[in-house]
Amino acid sequence: MTYFKLLMKNLRMKAALWIFALCGLSISVPPVFNGLYSTAAEQEGMKMTVDNPAMVALIGPVPGGDYTSAVMFGHQMLMFMALFHGLFGILIANGIARRAEESGLTEYVLSAGISKKTIVTSQLMSGILINSLVFIILFGGLSLYDIEGLSITGNLYYALGLALFGLLFFVMTLVIGNLFDSGDMTFGIALSLLIIFYLYRAVTDVMNTAYSVISPYHWLSRIEVYGDNREIWLIPFTVILILIILSYVLFLKRDIGDSYIKIGKEKNLRKIYSYPKLAFINMRVMIISWLIGLFAAGLSYGSIFGDLESLIGENDMLRESLGSNDAAGFFISMLLVISALMAAVPALMITGRMLNEEKDGRLEVIIAGTMNRKVSRTKVFITHYLYGVAAGVSSFLLTILGMYLASMNVDDLSITIKDYVLSAVNYSAGIIFIIGVSALFAGISKKLHLAAWLYAAYIFFANYFGVLINIDEVYLMLSPFYYLSNMPYESMDIPAVLIIAGLGIMLLMIGTAVFKRRNLL
Repeated sequence: MTYFKLLMKNLRMKAALWIFALCGLSISVPPVFNGLYSTAAEQEGMKMTVDNPAMVALIGPVPGGDYTSAVMFGHQMLMFMALFHGLFGILIANGIARRAEESGLTEYVLSAGISKKTIVTSQLMSGILINSLVFIILFGGLSLYDIEGLSITGNLYYALGLALFGLLFFVMTLVIGNLFDSGDMTFGIALSLLIIFYLYRAVTDVMNTAYSVISPYHWLSRIEVYGDNREIWLIPFTVILILIILSYVLFLKRDIGDSYIKIGKEKNLRKIYSYPKLAFINMRVMIISWLIGLFAAGLSYGSIFGDLESLIGENDMLRESLGSNDAAGFFISMLLVISALMAAVPALMITGRMLNEEKDGRLEVIIAGTMNRKVSRTKVFITHYLYGVAAGVSSFLLTILGMYLASMNVDDLSITIKDYVLSAVNYSAGIIFIIGVSALFAGISKKLHLAAWLYAAYIFFANYFGVLINIDEVYLMLSPFYYLSNMPYESMDIPAVLIIAGLGIMLLMIGTAVFKRRNLL
């Protein structure tokens, strides 16, 4: 099938990098858990640490039975890895389907004599092949370990669960791409569903897990990999078959470039003489989706704050393991760091949008000038990064606002509105620094910008595992959040905030200067 080969040839580099990063991360973690928590007492201590509302919201309910290092690995990795695998599926599906139509590629392929059936079949086959490779690599890599509890059955369900989760959101994105008429709308809705399902599970897992059953994340957690290995919870993933049929039928029955649902199409084309305005219009769906999604994340996290003090206060072992008088503040601090990193994602995506314009050749046209209006490289670069900073900081502020609104009536919580405001200022410096790193890499080369994503992922897992597995402090020193106070249970270090934010701005300036001088394309 010629079109399928062409599709996979175009995807091979992007897919290979994603697969390498995602599978490599999962495969590298089991020895860490096995080395740090090898005795029954250490494993029980970690079980007590994660058996609280904050951690249940983050990684799901603690499975029953012994909390071995293998069970620990499956429990603490599945939710977060599912988020990344789902995002991977969304990005790939949107790129080969709706965005391919917008660029005119699909119509060009049709004019070359390739049928619509071949196109949609190739799209589906690419998703199945990519996620099959994810399954094979994960299963094979995990099976190489000689670690107690890391069974063949557990490896099978861990690998199969993540592969099916990625395929689910791949096919779901294809369906959404048929329904709506733009790549931005498709991505925004698919991403919103990915986040909403996670947040819904977070809230219902704390309240009553019976209500979580409609979330795909819940299906993964109920498998209890390396524990009971309940294969019956793989059955709900058969909804993928329905979505495959639906995407197939919807694509064949509509015209290329058309959609079933049209939202806000303007009859008259507007004249846009401002590049910042043009950039915002092109990215508004993505920005608004993230703002709404992270505000909802704040509401979901804030809704569980009322349970923290009472649960932790009754758990002497947990309080001792945290080594803090304000254990609730400790967990809220960890949520704030994770929220700040999530807020950095739309900022990096805004940068990526500029680099996509460069890759497609449109950026060169804008800079060369049309209608006697030239746009400088500096203006293009600074526009995207200012939007990135605005989107990142604003989404983080909305997350904190959601936390405050959902927890403002909690009597036992010692955190005030002032603490929330100062925490927002404190962690926003870390967001600005990450965006600065992104600007530096993008200024040097559009290909190097991938390193900014890897850096953000590294910070996420370093801070997350820094709490759970007590990793060496030297690894945390690469994170800007290492130098910032652990608010709200620590006082803000104003010099650290100014230095971290200042370094981010300096990196942005260097990136801008380099971008002005390098070749495009």
